[in-house]
Amino acid sequence: MRIQDDFHLTYAVILQDCHSFCIWLDEKTSKWYSSKFTNLDQSVLDQIIGKLDVTEEQNMLSVS
Repeated sequence: MRIQDDFHLTYAVILQDCHSFCIWLDEKTSKWYSSKFTNLDQSVLDQIIGKLDVTEEQNMLSVS
């Protein structure tokens, strides 16, 4: 779920049988960050971010 944030592209992530956390893209460095207490393997975070990138691109294409 995308969150309104004036500083970063931010999403709230809620995983089944797991806690929720936020991830955001620092546009200056083009690097994704996650909440301090995310406690997920980096490969899982990479998969989530990859799905967000694809979804975001598809949304941009359908708006154009």
